Formats: sequence, structure tokens, C-alpha cells
Amino acid sequence: MFQQTTFALTTLACLGLAATAQADGPPEDPQPLPPVVVAHDWSGAYAGLSLSANTGDFGNGGNFPGDGEGDLSGSGYGLLLGYNIQNGKWVYGAELALSGADINGHEDCSNTVYECGAKIDRFGSLRAKLGYTVGPQTLVFGLAGFAAADVYAYTDDDGVFGRGRNGETQRVNGYVFGLGLEHMVSKNVALRGAIIHHSFNDADYMTDVPYSDIDADFTSIEIGVTYQF
Repeated sequence: MFQQTTFALTTLACLGLAATAQADGPPEDPQPLPPVVVAHDWSGAYAGLSLSANTGDFGNGGNFPGDGEGDLSGSGYGLLLGYNIQNGKWVYGAELALSGADINGHEDCSNTVYECGAKIDRFGSLRAKLGYTVGPQTLVFGLAGFAAADVYAYTDDDGVFGRGRNGETQRVNGYVFGLGLEHMVSKNVALRGAIIHHSFNDADYMTDVPYSDIDADFTSIEIGVTYQF
């Protein structure tokens, strides 16, 4: 009798569990795990293209009215070549930047018959680069190095003395520093943005009025794309 009672209770329990499972429906599938983002390795050579908007000033504090400086502004476009070495989250490298430009400005000279102006057609720099990865695909970096530019400085009497525009081009040296960010958008391609300051040494230019100790500096807001080999 006891064995029959135990068998009956066990059978009822099994039937109850089966009914409960059927009422609840089939077990749900487990939710898929989010994809794992593999950290990018920044080591290796790369090349890229850039566009920039540039603003700055030129002068010597004497040939211009007011603050003694003339404003510079204009656009630039360039080629980037570089190499990175990564150690943990830190990235070390060197980069060569070569740019064509249409950066210019002009002001009245001290002798207001003349207009004093400057124009930069080319500039470039060789700079060291230090970066830190802030995400699997993102690098922030600073850079500093040497710069050079072809600066054309001139005076123009607008024909008052029959001279017109008279000036010369000189290659001047200087330095560059800046901050930027790069983000990988595919296995080999990164988008980048940077703010970079260029400052160049004084130079003397042969013009119709004294135009000596002229310096130039400008800040570039740069965007670009690079390809890592």
C-alpha cells in the first residue's frame, strides 16, 4: 500500500512539473553577447591627405599702424607621411607634413601711400608625435617639431609712383606644435583632426620701403584622412 501511494504521489508531481513547463512555454534563447571590439595596433607606416583653415599675422611692430601687425588668413592642402611605434597604450612616432597654401594678408604701411603685404604659398614641418589610446580605435596625440615656409613679402604703391607691387620670396624656418585626435573607421583608414600652430623667424625683404625683421605665424585647424600600411 505504501509503495502504491509513493508511486502515485511521484507520478502526480511529474505531471505537475510537466504542466507547469508547458504553461510557461519553451525556454527562451539566450541573448547574444555584444561584439568584442579588438584594440587597433597603431604601429607601422602611414600616409594621408589634409585640408586646413589658417589664421595668423605678420609684421615687425613698426611698418603697420595700430598693433604693428597685419592679419593672415587662407586655406591649405597637404600630404602626410609618418611612422608609429606602439608600446601598451602609448604611441610614439615621427611625421612629415608638406602643404601648398593660399595664405595672405595686407595692411597700410607706415607710409600709407604703400600697402604692405605677405603671402605664403608653401609650408611644411618635420615633427615628433606622442599619442595615447583612449579607446580601442581612438588615439589622442601631441606633436612638436621644426617648420619652414616660403613667404613672399611686398609693398605696393598702386601705381602712385609707377612702381606697383615690389617684393621677394624667402624661405624662413621656425617651429610647430599642436594637438590632435585620430579614429580608425576601418582596418586601415583613420580620420583625424588637429589644431597646429606654426611660428617663423624674422627675415628682411627688398621692397620699395623699409621692410625688415618681418615675422609670420599662423594657427591651422586641420582635418585629414590617413591610410596605415
